[in-house]
Amino acid sequence: MSKRLNGSTVTAWALYDFASTAFYMNFVSTYFALWVIKDQGADDLTYGLAKSLSMLAVAIVSPKIGAMSDAAGTRKPFIIVCTLGYVVGGAAIAFTDNVWVGLVLFGLANIGLQLSGVFYNAMLPAIAPPDLMGRVSGIGRAIGYVGSLTAVILGMAYATGQVLGHPVPWISAGGSQAVFLPTALLALVASFPLFLMRETPVPSNEQTSHKVSWRKLLGELRHDPALRGAGFFLLGSFFFFDTINTIRDFMSVYLVRVVGLSETDGSLQGFLLVVVLCSLVGALLWGFLADKFTPKKALVGVLGTMFVGFGGLVVIHDQVLVKQVLGPILGLAFGGVLVTSRPLLAQLVPEDRRGEFFGVFILCNDFAAILGPVTWGVVVKALAGTGAFAYQAALATQLVFLVIGLLLVLKVRDPGRPGPVQPIAL
Repeated sequence: MSKRLNGSTVTAWALYDFASTAFYMNFVSTYFALWVIKDQGADDLTYGLAKSLSMLAVAIVSPKIGAMSDAAGTRKPFIIVCTLGYVVGGAAIAFTDNVWVGLVLFGLANIGLQLSGVFYNAMLPAIAPPDLMGRVSGIGRAIGYVGSLTAVILGMAYATGQVLGHPVPWISAGGSQAVFLPTALLALVASFPLFLMRETPVPSNEQTSHKVSWRKLLGELRHDPALRGAGFFLLGSFFFFDTINTIRDFMSVYLVRVVGLSETDGSLQGFLLVVVLCSLVGALLWGFLADKFTPKKALVGVLGTMFVGFGGLVVIHDQVLVKQVLGPILGLAFGGVLVTSRPLLAQLVPEDRRGEFFGVFILCNDFAAILGPVTWGVVVKALAGTGAFAYQAALATQLVFLVIGLLLVLKVRDPGRPGPVQPIAL
């Protein structure tokens, strides 16, 4: 560890990525949707609306609350409040059998989880000098993937009573709802080092306006030749993140309803374990390719790989092929999305406006997380009674958005290989 880095501070910051990613894996990506749709008998649209409404709240609130932390010159109190919000909300779902109460608690927990990322990412410049931000950000992402792996194993143990086919003596199979409390406690424990960390004060900006002139920005993206590539990229990111966020949200339901995997026999968790492990490899692979070629070319490769994986999932339902072929392909693609997107955007915008444009990038991702779940739910509801075909059609619809995103990325000018300066991390 460099002398310019405080090892305990970096560790505490990275462990928070472990906490939030583990929570996301078991609540948002896997078990809550199964609890709502499979265990409680609600439809996909109901879950999709709950997720979308919570993301709309995040999109509305995040710029203002981020500005509040800038004005206060501190991040930690905000992140503590958000963390306690999602931990308590998530844990409480373990004690209700009312689906509507569960949906409200999930919405509140998801708002806390998503908002915590605003302050977590904003802490990075105070933790690492500019020339080491990339490496420290990479440490956080790596520890986050470890959080995903831990969450998969924890979920397997509490949902099935087994880990990779081996019984856990002190844990009985409890289904999806049994996973919520231990996952919330795991996230809380992993967050404590950051809670106790001594925060470096951030220069406050009480006299600075944090309002974004959307009319002015849109005009620049349309008419400023230097920014047109950024406009195509941001619009493209909206579409490809729509696909990624939506399919992640409904992946567990699709795999159970269409492919026939099960959260009670461990086959679903085994698939997720493969995806996460391959995401680790994918992050390293696509990062190397982005440096060797260009971030744009690497991102096009990521999106092409993702199309192959999701397209295969529409038509291939053999469990062996899904687990051994499509799972690794999807994992490799997932691991490369942010790895290639961040340096590309950093190259497309002026250095003194990177913070502004990364904020817009996050906002695009949030709005994508609103549209996608509703679209999925509408398609499944419209085709109710057609069985697995409804889910195949919903997945195929998301592939249309992915193709639109890929075509927009192809229109982005290629700035070439990245320079030695590390891009700002999300």
